[in-house]
Amino acid sequence: MRGILTDDNGNLVVRDGHLAIGDNRTQCAQHLIGAHTGEYKHAPLLGGNARKMVSGVADPFWAGEMKGQLKQCHIDTASLRVTENGIELEINN
Repeated sequence: MRGILTDDNGNLVVRDGHLAIGDNRTQCAQHLIGAHTGEYKHAPLLGGNARKMVSGVADPFWAGEMKGQLKQCHIDTASLRVTENGIELEINN
């Protein structure tokens, strides 16, 4: 998937005076995983609610549900798992 790129702070990337265009599947996955359910008004059931798991108990079905949501956004995942250090995501090419 190609689209407008943003940096780690969410700012638009500008190259040679133009918005940078490239593979944005990783940043789309990051936005979706970090979003709360209902944050996307056009698709109110999408959202990973990852921030809720930070100080709480991780849902054992969360990874499977997130894979389904990512698939709805046309992002094919090889693996997705929650570890002690955070969330590990591998996207298929």
